[in-house]
Amino acid sequence: MKQKFQRALAFPPVRFAADVAGIYFTKQVGRSAAQLAYFLTLTFFPVLICVSAFVSKLNLNMTSLLEELQHLLPEGVFIIFRDYLGYLDSNLSTPMLIAGVSLAVFSASAAIRGLMSIMQEIYGRSNFTGLRQIVASVIFSVLLLVTIYLSLAVVVTGNWFFHLLGNLLGLADLVERFGAWQWIKYLLLLAIVFLFILLLYRFAAPLKKPRPPVVPGALLSAVALVVASLLFSLIMSRSTRYSLVYGSLASLIILLLWLYLCSNIFILGNVVNCVLERRRAEKHTNS
Repeated sequence: MKQKFQRALAFPPVRFAADVAGIYFTKQVGRSAAQLAYFLTLTFFPVLICVSAFVSKLNLNMTSLLEELQHLLPEGVFIIFRDYLGYLDSNLSTPMLIAGVSLAVFSASAAIRGLMSIMQEIYGRSNFTGLRQIVASVIFSVLLLVTIYLSLAVVVTGNWFFHLLGNLLGLADLVERFGAWQWIKYLLLLAIVFLFILLLYRFAAPLKKPRPPVVPGALLSAVALVVASLLFSLIMSRSTRYSLVYGSLASLIILLLWLYLCSNIFILGNVVNCVLERRRAEKHTNS
């Protein structure tokens, strides 16, 4: 039995998964994910203020936006999103927008600094520290708002863009016949998210050489975020009793669970990069 277990561990995919799990538990990634989820929760509502401003600046239809986001967000999160955006639609003011942007940058930069700290702990090497870490976290918090802005533009105007492209190329009938092609906009949305995660992983990675790989973990994280959100949404839609347990707080609890799940995935993507770096170092040593 022991020999079979050792042979199983020697199998590359099993060994890789065991290494990822080992880092997850020894470095207490779950605790760091809870910290990240806390700051993301603080960021969520200020970001919605920015989203409301983006919608008005882009002259987008709020109903169209909500219809598109309903496919992407868990039901409880979507309810919070819809209700809060509905409130902001008639109450947004310049002072509220300034406060929202300020709080979003402050909370998001705190979340990014927390991510940099856990990355330093996982790799055992330093990254940005002190003032440089603060500056980098502020830059990426602004980049987060830009990413959200671009994502909204892609999601809401994607159908219009494909119709325009079809008319320009003389393929309007083909575009109408194969409406599923409009789902390409979600691939573009995934690409935007992947690019943001890739840049963040690169900046959060240790500065000392050799620099660890970031593309595999970023790609895995981006895809896993989408798949996990869809599965989480499906599970929550099939479960009707959680509202009996949490009452009026049910939507907020779902938001917290969803952000905690996303935080774990976000950190695990970099754990995968760390394991890949160790494997590369082992091969270099043995060669």
